[in-house]
Amino acid sequence: MSATGQAPAPPVPPVPPRRRRRWPTWLLAALVLLAAGIAAVWLLLPPERALRLVLARLEPALGLSIAFEGDVDYRLRGTPQLVVHDVTVRVPGTPAPMLQAQRVLLALPWKTLRSRGADLEIARVELDGPQLHLPTLLRWLDARPPGDGALPAFTDGLRIRDGRLDAEGWRIEALTLDVPSLHADRALAAQVAGTAIADTLRAPFRLRLRADRPVAFSRIEARGTLSADLGDGRLDTRLALDATRTDTDAPGLTLAPLRLAIDTRWHADATDLPFALGLHGRLAFADGRLALAPVGLATRAEGLVPTLAAGGRIAHGDALQIALDGRIARWPDGWPALPAPLSQAEGPLPFALRYAGPAMLDAPLSLRIAHAGARFDGSARLPDLLRWLDALDTGTPLPPLRGQLRVERVEVSGATLEGVEIDFDDSTAP
Repeated sequence: MSATGQAPAPPVPPVPPRRRRRWPTWLLAALVLLAAGIAAVWLLLPPERALRLVLARLEPALGLSIAFEGDVDYRLRGTPQLVVHDVTVRVPGTPAPMLQAQRVLLALPWKTLRSRGADLEIARVELDGPQLHLPTLLRWLDARPPGDGALPAFTDGLRIRDGRLDAEGWRIEALTLDVPSLHADRALAAQVAGTAIADTLRAPFRLRLRADRPVAFSRIEARGTLSADLGDGRLDTRLALDATRTDTDAPGLTLAPLRLAIDTRWHADATDLPFALGLHGRLAFADGRLALAPVGLATRAEGLVPTLAAGGRIAHGDALQIALDGRIARWPDGWPALPAPLSQAEGPLPFALRYAGPAMLDAPLSLRIAHAGARFDGSARLPDLLRWLDALDTGTPLPPLRGQLRVERVEVSGATLEGVEIDFDDSTAP
């Protein structure tokens, strides 16, 4: 205690120095390391070299030669991406390119880049303006090893825009394809759209596809819409297809059985004709030729469209060929009435249909119909028949046919005629 009787003041504790915030330093260090890493990848694995490394693994795995022109665009943010232009894909020893594309985007995971393509996996592929030659593609697929071969995985899928598929005698334009993911040993789901063109026939379509595998599939199904512009009218359909593939290791494509169910509506100026069509048979595609043989088909309809069942073959190569034999269930209510006793006969009408010509069906159709002691042998053109049906309420009741009708016995205005032969020689018929 001091002389004054007061206790001394306690000592003031020293103030610790303020700790400096170090997060800007760590952030700066992280940015420097990131920039250094990007620079290292850029210097050690420049864009063109990265693509060459991937192609060096991809080409022998697929048995293809892949070339491109111009600079390679490179993006490292997220999944690394390479963008190339004017790409050409060839099958070695084949003069015509299998694929040409204006632009191709190739997204590669980091593990593929780090392994320099040894661990080959592709995140995503996008093709803009590709042109695909179908005969060359099919020959390449036929030459692949059994199964799916060494097809790499496309984990984020495949996209095609504004594509074109060229076949022999037909093509598909404005082709789009979206595949969310693509794995050789997994089921495939895809959406495809475009316009199929054969001669002057144009058929826009939009389909959802599913298959148990992308290449060596054994089951496939399709759901969607298909239309056909036929000049004098338009055919709009909703379809469901299911098929089993046979001989997966054989050349070409064979589906058996193939089942197709279609809800159809024919639109013309004064005509709106709904009907249903079912088809069952064997489809084979090889060497640019498509064949449905044997095939059975049936329609269910009212009014002007006959309900029928038929069997035979349908093929398309250099031309469309149809050979069908069947029975019409009954004389359609919307057709001109038959004279007695033809109108009194019961039972189906046997018929035979033959066609060889363009896919537009504007060449002559050969038709034979037998019914109750009567038989017609003749020909007609489908466009003329469609125009006649469209104007049936205001036009002539006689169809645009050329041929001969033979009737054993017919009643007309109370008179009975036997051994009647009637010649049809419409000026618009073939």
